[in-house]
Amino acid sequence: MMELKEIKANLSFTRVIDISQPISTSTACFPGDIPFSKEVTLTYEESKVINLTAFKMSPHVGTHADAPVHIKGCLDDENPHMDESKTVGHMQLTPFLGRTYVMDLAPLNGPITGAAILEQLTELANDEQIKRVLFKTRDTSRHDLFEDDYSYIGEDTAEKLGELGFLLTGLDTPSVDHTQSKDLATHRILDRYKLSWLENLDLSQVDEGEYELIALPLKFIELEASPVRAILLA
Repeated sequence: MMELKEIKANLSFTRVIDISQPISTSTACFPGDIPFSKEVTLTYEESKVINLTAFKMSPHVGTHADAPVHIKGCLDDENPHMDESKTVGHMQLTPFLGRTYVMDLAPLNGPITGAAILEQLTELANDEQIKRVLFKTRDTSRHDLFEDDYSYIGEDTAEKLGELGFLLTGLDTPSVDHTQSKDLATHRILDRYKLSWLENLDLSQVDEGEYELIALPLKFIELEASPVRAILLA
């Protein structure tokens, strides 16, 4: 059960800002991953009652949350060592709901790092209500184009987020690690501190500042990630 004392959402808001990428057959995905596709299984013309569809996609398409089993453990349900407790359906929801700071670094390619960023994170940590930080690195969002020259969270920044006790971080690019990373060091640092993270956000219409975040993953008990409909309340 979520600790309500940890969720101090201010429900007095005037704007709902959708920070989710659209998902369609034109949505780009990480090279080698499974893009979104759909099949119409029953039409209204055929049934005279309803339309039905089925879809196929990687849970990493569009805006999504990763679970610990994405980078460790086993997902084979025939393997006796499979640990469902690390799947996205078992993740705590508290990190995905609450006071959030959006840090505007756009335009930025390469690692999110440097003394100025670490200092700003330290200042934010002094506010006990701000336990989540999202990094804006792009002024525009191209959900239909995979750009491998993107910004990612530097290892020192990931360590600082963990040391300061943040619950969640996220950014508007495909991964918290570099596209060529072989060891996913930033993923592993965040996981070591039990931080949650969001990828492929659309922060192009968001100004720097404080917001309330709602970005709940779906309860997929056997998956390593889940799409989210992420919004900010302002």
